Amino acid sequence: MTPKEKEILGALAWMCEQYISDHNGYLNHKAMHAGELAIEVLAAYGLVESTPLGDRWTDKGMLLLDES
Repeated sequence: MTPKEKEILGALAWMCEQYISDHNGYLNHKAMHAGELAIEVLAAYGLVESTPLGDRWTDKGMLLLDES
């Protein structure tokens, strides 16, 4: 990941954490297309993973949030 990608993904991750987080480590896109797309982008970089209970931050995603 380039420094610019990290900056952009950090901003996207924090928008997701602020607006679609269930505040328990899981993300709920709330049937919003923009939320679905954001989760797909974050998943493509290994920052979010799908589980039977929903989408959640990976360790890599949590680290990005901590560093941003």
